[in-house]
Parts: sequence; structure tokens; C-alpha cells
Amino acid sequence: MTTLFPWLADPDWSRGVTETLEWKTDVLQSPTGAEQRISRRLSPRRTFEFTAMLYDTARQRFEHMLWQGCAGTWTMPVYPDVYALPAAVSSGATELSIPTAGRDFSVGGTVLLKTAESTDATSRMATIAGMTGDALQLVSPLTDNWPAGSLMYPVRPAVLTEPPSLSRLTDTATTAQVRFRIAEHNAFSDAPVLTQYRGHPVLESETDWGESVSGSYQPLVRELDNSSGIPYRLDTAGRPFWRQTHSWFTTNRPAQTTLRQLLWYLRGRQRPIWVPGQTLDFFPTSGISGNYVDVVEAGFTELGIRPGRRDVCILLADGTRHYRRIAAVSLVSGAERLVLDGDAINTGSHPIVSVSLMTLARQDADSVSWEHATDADGVARVATTFTGVRDELE
Repeated sequence: MTTLFPWLADPDWSRGVTETLEWKTDVLQSPTGAEQRISRRLSPRRTFEFTAMLYDTARQRFEHMLWQGCAGTWTMPVYPDVYALPAAVSSGATELSIPTAGRDFSVGGTVLLKTAESTDATSRMATIAGMTGDALQLVSPLTDNWPAGSLMYPVRPAVLTEPPSLSRLTDTATTAQVRFRIAEHNAFSDAPVLTQYRGHPVLESETDWGESVSGSYQPLVRELDNSSGIPYRLDTAGRPFWRQTHSWFTTNRPAQTTLRQLLWYLRGRQRPIWVPGQTLDFFPTSGISGNYVDVVEAGFTELGIRPGRRDVCILLADGTRHYRRIAAVSLVSGAERLVLDGDAINTGSHPIVSVSLMTLARQDADSVSWEHATDADGVARVATTFTGVRDELE
């Protein structure tokens, strides 16, 4: 049986905790841009990186444990899922009151109890026999009294990806840069509640405009160059592929749980999703009544209707979103008239906020970094990059 070493050195939250999710996807792309994508992992690998600050006997205890278990498996608390006991719990209790939704607890798993955020704090671990939405049932009764404010964490077996880097600040104070990888399957619900459009979900969350959004159009170009003549270039796909960053700034656990479900659904680069461009791509000159809308002329008629640039998200002032495909476009009295498929739209008294092109896209990388500024009841930042796929072939 594997010996598990308890990890009790809490992170320095002034520097946050970075969680990295890593899927593995084989993407087989033809010269025309058609893709076959195969997921190679049942769940992502999860790593947690943070800095721990240790003083006096806490530092001594930490280094003794590190010397003994550096290459072993540790019981790592999932720090973003911490919960403080609102009331004292007496010795002999077999149930702990805690909202479990969005926290990494599981039947047969382990919960860590600590009296404070300190390596020297009293701590015990207990096995979970059952769980509901607001409580954990324990296999064995607790053997200690736990005052209000004591901390509870889900615990996962994890290994150090590399020996922690120690910085000696004084003869009694040390910081440790730590990176753990969870050493078991990372199951999570992959069924986010999302609006469907043409057989695929739509990403309805706005990007965080606190940071600029980077975008580009990427063609598939083959270039033949014999180093003496003029290089020959061939656009094998006959079209570019839209590519753009998207950021989330979440401020509560339900929002983080929804985002985590979305990322588990996408499976890294495997699954596509409709992504609105977050830009004002058309300026309507009037409301919509029926299946067409007139917009300020900006050259879309010259482009014509092309796969990858023919689907729009229409956002109204009351928050309603309509997703439509442009069926035809023409110039009418100096404006461009977009003819939309699907059911007729009547905007009524609600003005149009934006009309944005949207693209069926997948993530550009299998790795996503989740920056926890606090625990998951607070603030986190997540960023990814989407790249377009050929929606007519998906």
C-alpha cells in the first residue's frame, strides 16, 4: 500500500494559487482545414502551483517531512475549496455541515480539518462515507473538538512534479515554490447548461475586457521556395481561420463551477463551440421586424456569404439573444440588407445592443491555467484562445 505523506504547508494567498488543467488531443488536420480530433485522456491532469511561507518550528517540521517524502505521494488539500466551520463541532460527530456543490469532495475520499492556516495547527483527516448537498457523512466519529472557524478541505493524493525550490530569507524563515500533480482520475460534470445552435452549444459569457482581446485570421499556406526564384504560395483551405482570446473573471463559486463544467465539456481541443466575436460587426439602421435587418454599408456585400463568416448573434437591450444564419445580403438604398434564416424576429421596443459575427471554434491548446486569487468563493481568472473550424463539416 502506498504511504501518503500529509501536506500541511498552506499557500501564501497574496501570490494566489495557479491550477493548470491539461487534456491531450490528437488533431488531424487536412490541407483544406478539415479536422478529426481524438481525446486521449478520460479527464485532464490537474496541477497546483503556489508559494508557501514557513517560520520557526513550522519550517523545521516542513523540511523534516520533505526530506522523508519528497519522492512520495502526498495528501494535498484542494485549497480553493476550503470551508470554515460556522459553528463548533464536538468530538464524536459523524456529520459535517458544508455546502458540497462545486467542491472536490467524493464518497470514499478524504476531508482534512485544521484549526488554522498553519503547519503547526492541529489537524486530522477523516474518510467520507456519504454526502448530500449540504453535509458530509463520515466513516468514523471525530476524535477531537473543532471550534468555529476551523477549516475543512477536500484532500487528493498528489505528487511533487519537481523538488520544491527553497529560498532562505533568514535562518528561521523560508519560502517554498511548490507544484503538485494530482495522482488520480479528475472526474467532473461535463454537462453545462448552454443554448444550442445548429447542433453545438453557444458561449454566451462575455470576455473580461479588463485585458485587451487578441485576434487574428490564420490562413493555411504552403510555400515552395528553391531559394533562387520567386517563392510560390498556395492557400490550401481557400479561407482564413478566425483566432481570438477569451478571458473570464469570476467572483463566486457557482460561476466557477459553471466555467469548470464548460472546460470539462470542451475537453481541451476536442469539442467545438459557437463563439461570438465580442465586437460590433454590424451597425443596424433600424429594428428587426421579420427576417431581415438593414445595417450600415461596410463591405460585407462585396465579400458575399462565406462559411465561417455567415452566423450572427443579435443581442437586445433586455438581454435576449437571437442566433441566426445570414441567408442573403444585398444593397438597398445605400444600406446592406441582411436576410436571416429561422423564425421571424420582432425586436419591439427593445433596441439592438449589438450584432456580432460568431464562429464555430475549438480551443487552440490543451492546457488551461486557472489563477485563483482567493478560494473559489471569491475571485479567479481564466484565459484561453479559440480557433475556428469548418462548421460546414462538423
